[in-house]
Amino acid sequence: MGYGEKNSYLCDMIAALRTIFAKVKRMAAVLPVFAVWAVASAEEPSVAASFAGMDGRGMLELLRTDWRPTRPVASADDVVRLMSVYCRQADGSYRDYFSASAAKTLQPVAVAQLSWWGESSADYNIVANDLHNMVAGNSAVAANRSDFPPGTVTKPLYDNGYWKSGIGEIGGYETNFHEPADELKGDFARIYMYAVAVYPQDLWRGRATMLYADGYYPLLTAYGRDLLLGWHRADPVDDAELERDSAIEAAQGRSNPFVRWPDLAEYIWGRHSDEVYDPSPGGETPEEPENPEEPDKPDDPDDPVDDPIMLKAVYSVSADGRIDFRSPYVASGSEWTLDGRAVTTVSVKLEEVGIGRHEVTYSNERSRGKVIINVEP
Repeated sequence: MGYGEKNSYLCDMIAALRTIFAKVKRMAAVLPVFAVWAVASAEEPSVAASFAGMDGRGMLELLRTDWRPTRPVASADDVVRLMSVYCRQADGSYRDYFSASAAKTLQPVAVAQLSWWGESSADYNIVANDLHNMVAGNSAVAANRSDFPPGTVTKPLYDNGYWKSGIGEIGGYETNFHEPADELKGDFARIYMYAVAVYPQDLWRGRATMLYADGYYPLLTAYGRDLLLGWHRADPVDDAELERDSAIEAAQGRSNPFVRWPDLAEYIWGRHSDEVYDPSPGGETPEEPENPEEPDKPDDPDDPVDDPIMLKAVYSVSADGRIDFRSPYVASGSEWTLDGRAVTTVSVKLEEVGIGRHEVTYSNERSRGKVIINVEP
């Protein structure tokens, strides 16, 4: 082989090696994500146990102080790079959370809008790159969602058959909302819960105040609590959401706790908000035996202890049946009144209250307040 031939051969070899090294480098950026994903589940039981024995306030404090990403994503370019790995479908497209059709290009969309924090917030940059708050969307989202909070849209101004934005009602007043597809309402609810639990603010901006409460407890307004818990219950966590959560945990070091342990939401804001958290080995709350002290006694459907209905703005005589004077935002032992009359029982049947508008007040040593409720047929 002559000198010229040898030189040409060496050049070809070097070019081939450069190509191989480039491919290996690209794979190295992806492989750690899936390597950690594979072992993440083995660490979960001990993490779940860290919530054991805590009440809702304690769990929110733990989430605020310890649940931020341990490997924060550094930039918008890294967000796209990582999302392009775990959001890509088998045919190379991306699942669009705002359209029934798959997206050909990846366009990250923040679920909890960044304007709610504001650029002056110390949390703005980390929220902007937190993968738990980012989903794949399309250009119509920014144009039609603005900073609207989630809600039920009754008068659509934009509707592509999958998600919509427009006018809805809260407390008797019309305002702007956006409403995701039914099959994704639980996914959105758990993202909104994560965002407020991990990145609470002393003072929220814009329309965030409809959903989020200022300060560190209880974080959700009465409207936000009822809406997000309703969506969370109606659309439970599925395999696709768990896979997404595991991939994000592998990339940035933390899961969304409301995806991994859905019952946390009930202990913080819902049916078990007056109890401490007691997870089973599987990460779910064990069911209590029916009437453990009196096993032969049948359940009483009117007993609010079995399944309390937390205080809310709108009640239905046919669906709810009663008002329970309990709320995650009101201390136990508070004194209650209904339409100016002292309440001496834990609940009142809605048939006795009557259809229409009513005033509920509470008071205790530290606070007092008033709630206007509407009772419908």
